[in-house]
Amino acid sequence: MSGNSLASLLAWMKDNTRMLGWGLVVALERRKTNLIVLQEYIKRFSENSYLPPIRGEVEIVAGRRMEVIHDYVMNVPVLSFENANLNDSKAMLTMTVAGGSQLTMERDSVGWKVYKVDDIDPLQGPKLHLNLLLNEVPGNVDGDGRVKLDLSKSDGFFLTFAESEHEQRLGGEFFKDLFNQLPDEKRVYALGKIERGTNDLIRPQSFELRTQANGMAARDPHSAEYGDGAVLAFIRMEKRLGGDFPGEGYRYLIPDDQGKDYSATVLFDRERVQTMTVLNAVQEMFGSSEFSYEFSQAGNVTRATLSVGKLVLPKIEEKEVIEVPVHGLLEFGMTVDELTFLVSTENPVVVDIEARKAVVSWSSTATGRIMFITGGREGGSFIGDFGMGVVAEYELVEHENEAVLRRTAFELTPDFAYRYPEEKGDDTDPDFWRAIALILFHGLIMPFVYGLRAPELIKYYFSEQLNAVSPLGQTIQNIIKLNFGQAIQGDEVYAPHDIGFFGRINPAQTSFVINPMQPLMKQGGSQQFATVPVVAGVQWKVENLVDGPGSPGTISASGLYQAPPASAIKGRFTRVRVTATAPGSGYHSSALVTVLLNELSVNPLIQICDVGTTAEFAAGSLGGDRLQWSIKNPVPGESGEIRPSVKPGGDHTYHHGPVNLNKTYLLDEIEVKNTRTNETRSVHVLALQKLPALTINIVSADIAQGKVQLEAILNGKTLGDAVWSLPQGGPGSISQTGLYQAPQTATERYVVIFALLDDVLYGKFEGHLILPLPLVEFPQVLGLPG
Repeated sequence: MSGNSLASLLAWMKDNTRMLGWGLVVALERRKTNLIVLQEYIKRFSENSYLPPIRGEVEIVAGRRMEVIHDYVMNVPVLSFENANLNDSKAMLTMTVAGGSQLTMERDSVGWKVYKVDDIDPLQGPKLHLNLLLNEVPGNVDGDGRVKLDLSKSDGFFLTFAESEHEQRLGGEFFKDLFNQLPDEKRVYALGKIERGTNDLIRPQSFELRTQANGMAARDPHSAEYGDGAVLAFIRMEKRLGGDFPGEGYRYLIPDDQGKDYSATVLFDRERVQTMTVLNAVQEMFGSSEFSYEFSQAGNVTRATLSVGKLVLPKIEEKEVIEVPVHGLLEFGMTVDELTFLVSTENPVVVDIEARKAVVSWSSTATGRIMFITGGREGGSFIGDFGMGVVAEYELVEHENEAVLRRTAFELTPDFAYRYPEEKGDDTDPDFWRAIALILFHGLIMPFVYGLRAPELIKYYFSEQLNAVSPLGQTIQNIIKLNFGQAIQGDEVYAPHDIGFFGRINPAQTSFVINPMQPLMKQGGSQQFATVPVVAGVQWKVENLVDGPGSPGTISASGLYQAPPASAIKGRFTRVRVTATAPGSGYHSSALVTVLLNELSVNPLIQICDVGTTAEFAAGSLGGDRLQWSIKNPVPGESGEIRPSVKPGGDHTYHHGPVNLNKTYLLDEIEVKNTRTNETRSVHVLALQKLPALTINIVSADIAQGKVQLEAILNGKTLGDAVWSLPQGGPGSISQTGLYQAPQTATERYVVIFALLDDVLYGKFEGHLILPLPLVEFPQVLGLPG
């Protein structure tokens, strides 16, 4: 926890505006942002827009050494912000290599030869790190308006596929060039979308992206909060020039209150929200949104004028007993027709916007018929002109821990004019009706218009939309929905100075998530899935991520997943998508499931170790269990040792053993054992005792048939009497003419081939060749015809 409570944030906001001239400031928290990226990544497998398997060559030493990347499968990008700076605006992005092969190649007199073979799986693949340059991401809302991660807008690439920093940066440059060449749909990940909207006052024009670390702990590699932070979007509204970027003293905008799930904060310009709230109410009251606006030089609205609309007061009935000379007490009934007060260019509604208040003014006149009747006698009617002038003032304040718009003043000025009766009843005495009209005017109509009833009635209808205290929550919700769809949700709105909305990121394609989201599991195993929060009646489905044969496994109605057996998995792992769909709404969420053939992984599979050098190895286990390393069947006085690595990020190191000059090679087997499951994996070191005298050359090949014709060369001459062998007993076979035959169904990723010339006079001469398998995958690498 960084001690960044909501209360402390509100206290900081109260001191001054934190908008810096922007229309909106949006903060999206890293963990939930990664969730959106993950959902995008899983979704792309069905849209053919994910990163395809990556192949290429990274030259380490020109003409002498290179790393060959073969079918790298990249995992979902993960964001962190340990180096985030509001001005520098870099976010660290990490992508793990989940699968593929890697060959370390060295060049000899006859061509490129394999020095090391890695077979990568999700347990311990290399990692690609890069810095996203969010300040270079285009933010034009006239376009698609996506808040996005564009992998081409990056620098600082490095790939942990080799030991030295120089080699890692060369690997990173390979990926940088690759990302620059990819089409948008394969290298851009959407975090959300800023819509143009339909309201002129909240219509975003463009945005700028920055990053922010969550306090000092987020920059400390030893802290549990290392990498925590947020993406910030500074949004420029139409008619506005935009703002400044905050300095290092700018507070982290996501609260960390215990028991809350804050992951998104939106700061709103106080004046703009005040204006919108008032105008929304005026629009509702008069049934029109056809405002015209006047703006200040800074782009703020100073006046909004409504020239179309109407306010309708319903039919009114009044009864009163009045004393009439000569006639005594008479009961009068008065009915006023429905009154329609028009808004027009002559009688507009004007809203003047000041720094902390909005003033609404309007005047209009409605003409209606006034009908009356008195006891026992038919009545007549008047034509009345009802006029009124209204001035109301509103101010944005905080009331009972809620942002509200409070009416601070209301003034109604009524007016009335009438005409003599347009109709008379059955009494033809004109003096009687003039007397009645005078009595009605002073006894009924004037009290109605100028007394309590009419003003309060008009005030009631005028205030029904512009209440004395109007919460701003609905206005804020409308802005959020209009500009961010379902990507941001919540209901906490405060107004210490600017308006602050504190909620959560909610991916547009779902209102819930699957737990767990990215499980690794063994073939044939089971995994119980659930939704967070719980969704009643959710429907489960499992499918392969890409088209192809093989069962993805099964999943029950309760979310219990059964992984496919080893026989259904091609390679070392398979990946499937588990999707939960809510009934009725169709909202859905997906999980990425990786099913492993083995629970234990060790790399490289084989590596050459020169005299006096070491070789690095690494292992990974499904459960993170304790692993035991050893040299299996060591040759006394010759085998090397395996020890914990002392290199940064290293695992274990093989140390070359004593040199036996009577040999050229020692093939040491390294065994790694999972002490919990007793599962073991073996890899090999080809420890050179001296420089090989023979060179093995590839003469010809039929890779479709898995055949390779080899020749042994000594001092530039081809030998016809070399003895060929496979020191590991396979895979495949080799004839004494040097024809290697690979097995059609082999799962091994390489074969070691030895050639020996035993000369009576000069002694033994040996050479080796490491062939990557299957041959069909590596024709260009080994110079074979395809």
